Formats: sequence, C-alpha cells, structure tokens
Amino acid sequence: MTKGRIVLIEDNDNMRENIAEILALSNYEVSTAPNGKLGVELVLKILPDLIICDVMMPELDGYGVLHILQQNPEAANIPFIFLTAKADKSDLRRGMNLGADDYLTKPFEDIDLLNAIEVRLKKNEMHRTNFISAKEEVADFFTHVDKLKAPGDATHPKRTHLYKKKDFLFMEGEQPKELILVQSGKIKTYKTTQDGKELITEIHLEGSFIGYLPLLENTKYQESAVAMEDSMTTLISKSDFLNLIYSNKEVAGRFIKILANHLADAEQRLLDIAYKSVRQRVASALLQVRALYQKKSAHPNTVAVARKDLSAIVGTATESLNRTLADFKDEGMIEIGDHTLTIINAAKLEKLAG
Repeated sequence: MTKGRIVLIEDNDNMRENIAEILALSNYEVSTAPNGKLGVELVLKILPDLIICDVMMPELDGYGVLHILQQNPEAANIPFIFLTAKADKSDLRRGMNLGADDYLTKPFEDIDLLNAIEVRLKKNEMHRTNFISAKEEVADFFTHVDKLKAPGDATHPKRTHLYKKKDFLFMEGEQPKELILVQSGKIKTYKTTQDGKELITEIHLEGSFIGYLPLLENTKYQESAVAMEDSMTTLISKSDFLNLIYSNKEVAGRFIKILANHLADAEQRLLDIAYKSVRQRVASALLQVRALYQKKSAHPNTVAVARKDLSAIVGTATESLNRTLADFKDEGMIEIGDHTLTIINAAKLEKLAG
C-alpha cells in the first residue's frame, strides 16, 4: 500500500531519477515531469497528495508552476515543496508568499526530504479531516434545529446577523441569549486582565460555535467577542438550543465532544503560558495564525494580524513581542512588512514551538 501520490517536477535528469528512486523505495507512488509546463499538466491530471518542484527550470520555472496551480481550486491546497540551489531570503519570501509549504536547499540529505514530505502529508490530512468533520457536524446540527419549527409557526428557530468589523457580539459579564455560529469572517474572543490588557482565548472562523458554555451553565459570559472583520453569523435562541440539547442525545453528545476539546485546548494554552518561553509562545502563535490563513488566503504564509492581537494571543507585552519578531527576522524565520508577517522557515518555527 502506497503512502501517497507525489508529482516530482525537476529538469535535471540525474536529480529527478535519484529522488524518484528514493521516494519509490519509501512506498510513495511517484510521477515525474522534466519541466514546469508538463508538470502543471501532470498535476492537474492526477491531483496528487503532494508536489515537489525545482525552482530554476527553463520555459516555466517553479514560481510559475506554483502560481498557475494556486489559481486552480482543485490543486490550490495540495502541499507544495520547493527544491532550490539558492537560499536568498528574497527567493524564500517569494515562494512562501505564493503559497509554498516548505523549501529544501540543494544539496540535501535524503532523510530531510522524507521528513519534510511526511510532515506536510500529515498536516494536510489533519486539516482535511477536521474540516470535513466540522462541516458534517454543523450540517447535522442544523438539520435538528430546523425540526424545532412547529407547523404553521411563522417564526424560525435560527436567524442570520451580520457583524461589521469591530462590532461586539457580546461583552464579558453579559447574560447570554443565544448560540452563535460563524458562517463567514473572523471573530476573536478575549478576556480582560485587571490592568486592562487583552488575552485572546480563541480566534473563530467559519464553522465555529461561540458562547455555548455559559448557555449550558446558565452563567454570564466570562469573555468578550468582537468581529475582526465583517462576519456573518447564525443565531439560535437560548431556549431552542437548550431544548435541542436536553431532548436529543445525539446532539448532546456532539456538544460534549466539542466542550471536551475546548477544555483541552484551554488547558494547553494555560500550560504554554506557564511553562513555555516567550520565544516558544510567539512561534506557536505565528503557526496558529498561519493555520487560520491557510484555510482562506491565496498567500497563506503571509498574515495580516495586528501586533496588539498577536501579543494578546501570546500573553505578553507588545514590546516583548516586537523584540522577539525582530529576533526571528534576524534568524531567517520570518520577514516583517508594514502590516504583514511572512513565514519563510516554517520548519524552524515548528521546532522552536515544540
């Protein structure tokens, strides 16, 4: 049984044959192309699990290959690893801006190539499985919600609402009135410390439920929620939500699972703040934000996040964050733009984050 399908695009015959042999011995199904144009055609034909592509090639270079594939919905999310004889920051940044997942500089060890492939395939499978599972759970939940409507009832158990950027969905200390599902956009929940600083507890994207814990506990909100961009939501009244939870074991079971995951995530964040260094937490936060952008951006390695929000995720002062980011830049892990951060060495960040 093969471990995955890989397309290898490399114009050097010896290099191409050597890599293909290594991958075949490692139980990967390998298809090769000697140039960028044939490589694009091959990828679109078989839609592999991963692409390995040389940068410097005649006719169509690696950047051109990646740019074309990013425009195709079926190929845009396939993990992409560049092979290059150059390691200039400008070259790395260009590739990562286009959406490359990793870079390997020639010459490289066989084990480095295999490790990079394994990491990318595992992460892609995890993201795909979680996305499908989340969509199925939300769809199933609303099937049950729609059944709450009684015949002849003009009202509906759910409604939609658009929150503009910086609009509050609720504030700490308020009494919850409804369950919130994010349909599109981006919403942050955060707690305010005694000295007035924000600590972001989570960033919610499409498919995320917000505010269910105080509904279940019949308590006030312990955090605030604000739209980071224009966000469309679906709202379900507290009474309808509780009616559904208490009358349907299947739905109750789903929310118990969600709640368990939420508590595990919260515990991990507390442990990170307590025991990890600022450098480790900043690396983790950058990777966390990058993972969010990968779901919706054509340039997933470049993130536009306010320093205030990033420091609130890390749980440190903005000044400490800026010093750490400057260090990461000097160490070749990121590039810093006017309003953006670009990750150019994800593997190094992942190692630092632990």
